[in-house]
This record gives sequence, structure tokens and C-alpha cells, in this order.
Amino acid sequence: MPSTNRRTFIGATSAGLASLAGCDSLRSNPGVEYALYVETPDRPLAEIVRWKPGPNEDDPYAATRRDAWAAAVTGGRYTVSGHSAVPDGEYTEHDGTYYRLHDVVTGSRRVERPVLRLHWVGRAGDGDVPDATPRESLPALDRHAVLPAYFAARAREYDGGAPWDLVEEGGYVYRYADRTESELAPTPDHEYVSVHDTVLRVDVRRETLVEAEHTATATKVATSPEAFTDVADAAAVEVRLSPDELSADARALFERARGRETYTETMPLSTEFESLLSALRLREALGCTRSNCESEAYETQYLAYDGAYYDCRLYVDGSE
Repeated sequence: MPSTNRRTFIGATSAGLASLAGCDSLRSNPGVEYALYVETPDRPLAEIVRWKPGPNEDDPYAATRRDAWAAAVTGGRYTVSGHSAVPDGEYTEHDGTYYRLHDVVTGSRRVERPVLRLHWVGRAGDGDVPDATPRESLPALDRHAVLPAYFAARAREYDGGAPWDLVEEGGYVYRYADRTESELAPTPDHEYVSVHDTVLRVDVRRETLVEAEHTATATKVATSPEAFTDVADAAAVEVRLSPDELSADARALFERARGRETYTETMPLSTEFESLLSALRLREALGCTRSNCESEAYETQYLAYDGAYYDCRLYVDGSE
């Protein structure tokens, strides 16, 4: 579901944004650039907001999610521990009926799991570094498990950061090793693995964890495609505008952006452009000055305007 004016730091894309300056810029002086993208979705909103379980039969997480989905849309409940059962708040369809999925924490339980941790050894090929099994040659579940464990090991080795939302218990917790092939859990077949030419020692231990229990349920929201189209519109549209709600100048700028999918200005912004951004609920981007603007992205998803839907994204390039 869309969030209100989602903001994402985009410093890594500043160089790319700078190249847009000549697209439709009213001013050529160097400075803070605002690039507005107005794009038409490639599918109807009713398809965009609808979720369905993936087809990968070999992925135990996907299989569990399919089972939870099947139970929820047939009036049942399905409980798992340690991760969500279904994507909370998503819409789905089953046999011509449309539902909204719910994932609710309903308790906790103690459970014994194999936990993989990796320990830094050194660069592959160095004289005192042992041979290792490349991550790419491991089964799919192990390939998935090794990556967060590698990030955690690298952070420990260099006292740095890691994508901690992917790391559990300092590595990776195996929850479905009994449901698919694994060469690392519960008992590892390999003493060392390699990731990006780095050799790491494998350490797998069974540990008792306290995990949250997640229960999947579903609420019926529509019984026909036409009715669900109305649901999708109500759920996904963030801003509704008619042409009459914009000034003539702001409307002209929107038409230029809609026709070319991009419109840019360099600070100081024109009054009509500021008016348009405010109408699109992107006014949060207007709070900086030339001296303190950072590269950021803002989005209105979706805009209903003149009988059509649009995804409006604003990129502010504050790089020098």
C-alpha cells in the first residue's frame, strides 16, 4: 500500500540526476535541481495492489506463505513462528472473491533452530588460507543463508555496518532445513565457504530461540472485479485532483510533465512549479535552501487526475 510522500535518500543517484538538467530546465545556472516525473502505471490499479503467492515450489518460505494464504482465503487461520505468515495489508483474490490479508502476532514460543555463523579467515588463494566451497555451488537455501552470515562476519572483522534487517542471531537462522536440501544445516558438510574471494569458517549450532508467532487471516472486501476496482482506487490513490483545482500555469506545467514524463527546474523555483508540487502533496521537498538541500526522492503514489492514474516522483539533486 502506498505511504504518504515516501522519502528515500538518493545520494548514489546524484550524478544521474545532474544529467537531467537539460531535459526541460527553465534556468541553466548551476544549483539545486528539481526533476518531476509523471508516469502512467503499466497495469490497472486493481492488478498493481493485488498480491498472490509465488510459484517457486522449491523455496520453503514461499511454500509456507502459500499454505498460509490458502488457509486464510478459505476462512481458516495459519500460524508460523519467526517470520510473517502473509504480507500484512495486501489484497488478494481467490475463486473470484477478493480479500485483504492480515498478519498478526498472536504469541511466542520457544523453539530449537540451527544457527549459522561465519568467521573470517582471509583471502582465497593466500598461502595459509584453506580451500573453501564457493557459495555459488551450495544448494539454494544455503546460498541464501550464507549471505547475511557473511555480512555479519564482515562487520565483526572490520567493526563496520551490515544490512542488519537480514541478519538474525549474528548470522542466519535455519527454519526449514528439513524441508529442502541443505549442506550446512543441521550438520555442515563443509568446514569453510567462500564469498567474494573471502574464505570463512562455518559454525552451525542448535540454539533455543524465543520466536514471535504470526497468524494469517483474511477479510472479504469484494465479490466481483468491478467492486474490487473501487476498492483498489480507494486504497491506492493518495491524491485526487481535477484540472480546475490547478491554476492555469500549474496545469500547463503538469501537462508538460505528463506529456514528456519529466519536467525540471533549478532553484529558485517558479511560483507555478511550487504550486503544482504543493497540489501533488510534494511540498515537503520545498523546505530547503540552496545551502542545505540534500539529494532526496519524494513520491505521490497514486494521483487520480482527469480520469486517469499517475505515479508522481520528485527528485531533488542537491549535489554540487
